[in-house]
Amino acid sequence: MSDEAEGIGSIPHAYYSREQPQTGVVLLPTQENHDPGEHPENVRRLPGVVQALQSSPEWDRLFVLAPRYARIEDALRSHTEGFVDAIEKACAQAPAWLDTDTRVSAGSFETCLLATGGVLSAVDAVAMEAYHQPDSLFTISRPPGHHSGSDRAMGFCLLNHASIAARYAQEVYGFERIAIVDWDVHHGNGTQEIHWDDPSVLFISLHQWPLYPGTGWHDEAGAGDGEGMTVNIPLPPGSGDPEYLQAVDQVVLPLVEDYRPQLLIVSAGQDGHAADPLADQLISLSGFQAMAARVTELARRLGIGMVLVHEGGYNTSTLPAIDRAILSGLGSFDVPLDDLFVPSPHLQPVDWPERLTAVIKSQRRYWSVLR
Repeated sequence: MSDEAEGIGSIPHAYYSREQPQTGVVLLPTQENHDPGEHPENVRRLPGVVQALQSSPEWDRLFVLAPRYARIEDALRSHTEGFVDAIEKACAQAPAWLDTDTRVSAGSFETCLLATGGVLSAVDAVAMEAYHQPDSLFTISRPPGHHSGSDRAMGFCLLNHASIAARYAQEVYGFERIAIVDWDVHHGNGTQEIHWDDPSVLFISLHQWPLYPGTGWHDEAGAGDGEGMTVNIPLPPGSGDPEYLQAVDQVVLPLVEDYRPQLLIVSAGQDGHAADPLADQLISLSGFQAMAARVTELARRLGIGMVLVHEGGYNTSTLPAIDRAILSGLGSFDVPLDDLFVPSPHLQPVDWPERLTAVIKSQRRYWSVLR
C-alpha cells in the first residue's frame, strides 16, 4: 500500500464531542497511474500534499475517507456515451492526446473513474443522515475536471467531477437545488456548458480574465430555464485576497444563501496562488483559508454538506501549504500562513471596481438580493 493510502477510512475521536466543523479528505491512492509525462498536471502534484497532511498536527482531527470507483452510468449523468467511450479507447491506445493540452496514459481512465468516485463518496458522506457525518470533505485527487463539457475533454480535464457529483446528488438523494462555486483561476467552462440551461444548479465561477479558456465574461448568465443560474466573476490579472474576498462577500455568499441549495460543491483550484506558474493572481495562503472559512460558515448556517474538488494548482512546492490552509478554513484550526510569494503592499488592479459593479449589474436582473 502506498503512503497516500495510510489512514484511509479513519474517524477522529474528536468527532464524538465536536464543537468545530468536522472536515476531512478523500485520498486517491493510485493517482500515479494517470501519467501524462512532462506536463503541468503530473504525478508529482499530490504526493507532497498527502505527506504534508499525514505529518501535520491536524491529521488526527481529519475524517479520512476511502474513494470508490464511479460507474460508467455515473459519468453519463453529465457526459455523452460517445465521449466517455472515446476517452476509454484513447487510454487503451495510450499515450494519446485528447486535445493540445490534455494527454492520457494507459491508466488514466481508471484513475479518473476513481477520482470521480471519490467525489461521489464525499457526497454520500456529507449527504447521508448518519451519525458519522462530516460537515465537509476535500477530495485530494487528479486529474481535474471543470473544463470538460458534455462531449469534450480539454484543459487537462477528462470527466467533470463536480457536475457528475451534482447530478448524482440530485438523482440519488433527491436534492432539488445544488450550488457549485468554482474558484479555480481558470474559468470552469465545462461545468458552465453542462448546466447552461439547468435551473437546478447554481454555478458561480471566480476566475482570472483574460486567461484560458477565454470564456466567463460577466454577461454569460445561462439560457432558457437556467437563465440567471450561471454567474461569472472575471477578476483582472493581479487580483489577490482583497478582490477575491470582496467578490465572495458581495456576490457569492448572498446568491448561494438566497438560492438555499441542499448541497454545496466547490471546485477548489489552487492555481490562483501568487506562486502558481500558469496564472497571474496573487491569492495568499490566508486568502485561501478565508475563502474556505466563509463557505464553511455559510454551509453550516444553511445546514448543508459541502464537498470540495481538487482542480488546478501546479506549483508542487506550494500546493501542500495551500491545501492545509484550505482545510484549516474548513475545520477552524490553525496552520502556518506565512507566505513569501505575496507582494506587499497589495495594489488593487485598476479596473477591479468597475468589473465588480458590472457583475452585480448583470446579475441584479435575476437576483434582487444583490445591492
